[in-house]
Amino acid sequence: MQTLLVANAKGGSGKTTLATQAAGWFACRRQRVALQDEDPQRSASGWLARRPALFPKIEALKPGTGRKEAREQGLSWRVIDSPAGLHGEWMRDLIKQADVLLVPLSPSAFDMEATQAFLDTIAEYKAVREQKLAVALVAVRVDARTRSAQELDEFLYGFEFPLIAHLRETQVYVHCARDGLTLFDLPPSRGKQDWEQWLPIAKWLKQN
Repeated sequence: MQTLLVANAKGGSGKTTLATQAAGWFACRRQRVALQDEDPQRSASGWLARRPALFPKIEALKPGTGRKEAREQGLSWRVIDSPAGLHGEWMRDLIKQADVLLVPLSPSAFDMEATQAFLDTIAEYKAVREQKLAVALVAVRVDARTRSAQELDEFLYGFEFPLIAHLRETQVYVHCARDGLTLFDLPPSRGKQDWEQWLPIAKWLKQN
């Protein structure tokens, strides 16, 4: 079993969107996957409750489920949606359980400032220093035509962690959140452009 942790201490950075979509990617690849919602707002749990039964199954793990207990479920992947304000021992414990870490952020000065502090913190962790935990950045809600998108790229390329994808600002994610769906449940006429933006994330996860 592999554990994907989606984390950023900044609230509203796109963690739940990234976590639910990643779980959907695994499910559509016929891998047994579970979503573990550690956010007290339980947005990912609500999304999972709305997911139609006819789509590829994503299981639920209760908050606080440890690696050993999750492994006993026979999963291929466990996706953890972490809370805003993650810090201290809770952050250290979740990172210790993870095999890969995705850090989303959107093009705003507030997100960049908070993410700077978060990345500086995790860079000091032993697993990260020794490259035992793969870490990657994902830019979300990006409108490539804007100055803020350019500023975000300049900010992200200053880190040792790779920037692996840009996900556009689109109502498709809003509708998926509302209906318990993922991009990969949609017909090509609705999802093709966004599928293509996800391919680098899928490739990175496969390599790590």
